[in-house]
Order: sequence, then C-alpha cells, then structure tokens
Amino acid sequence: MEGTVTIFRPRRARQVIYPSAALIALAMVGGAVIAPSGGRGAWGLGSRLALVATAAVVVAFLHRLADVRVVAGETHVDVVNIVHRRRLEYAEVVGVRLLRDDPWMMLDLSDGEPLAAMGVQQSDGEYAREQTARFARLVAEHSPLNHPE
Repeated sequence: MEGTVTIFRPRRARQVIYPSAALIALAMVGGAVIAPSGGRGAWGLGSRLALVATAAVVVAFLHRLADVRVVAGETHVDVVNIVHRRRLEYAEVVGVRLLRDDPWMMLDLSDGEPLAAMGVQQSDGEYAREQTARFARLVAEHSPLNHPE
C-alpha cells in the first residue's frame, strides 16, 4: 500500500494469545525433551517429534487468531481475518458498525453482504469503539461522495 497506512488490531486478544502461545510451546517442547526415554512408558523420537510438531501447529493457529487486522491505505482496505483476506475499495464499504452484541466490527458492503472485520474486537471495550469511529471517518473521507470526479 502506498501513502498513509492505518492498521487496526485487537489489543486484549493479542495480550492473551501471544503469552499463551509461548507457554504452550514451552510446555510441549519441554515435555518432548523430558519425556522418559527408557522403561515401560518410553517415548521414541517419533513421539517427541509429533509433540513438537503439534506445538508448532497450535502456535501457528494462535498466531492467526492474534494477527487479524484491518489495514486502511490511501486507495483501499485490506481485511485480514483468521482464514480469509479481502481487499476492498473504499466505495465498497457503505457502513461501519460495532453494535453491543457484535463480537467485532462489521462492514456493510455495497453488494449487500456484511463482512466481519476481526481487527477491531468488542472485547477491547472503549478502545474498540474509538477504533470503529476512526475507521468510519477514514471510510467517509475516502468516499466517492466526498471526491466527485
């Protein structure tokens, strides 16, 4: 993206997810290292590697949860959710809302479909409401109605 870029990310989720991911990785890798290697309950190399691989998968998934964001550039918006990424022109965004029962910011699109924008999460409270208002202002500033050709 060229020009000014504004990134909207959740706070609370990242504060919980990344330390949790580190603890899970430490516990699982530590378990693979200290698991018994002899006797009746011995762990072989394959079992140890499977535990480390499971740790890597769990940490990667947790990173995807924490890495959600909305990136507002000069000409378009990228909405990065857990599984999907979508690029939108500002003209496609006709409404921005974060209602009391919405878990995250919702974008009303010109095609009539809503789009969850998980980069702003209700769990962040007042910060989320501020971010929603800030994003709505950016959408309004870039609206074709404000820039007739």
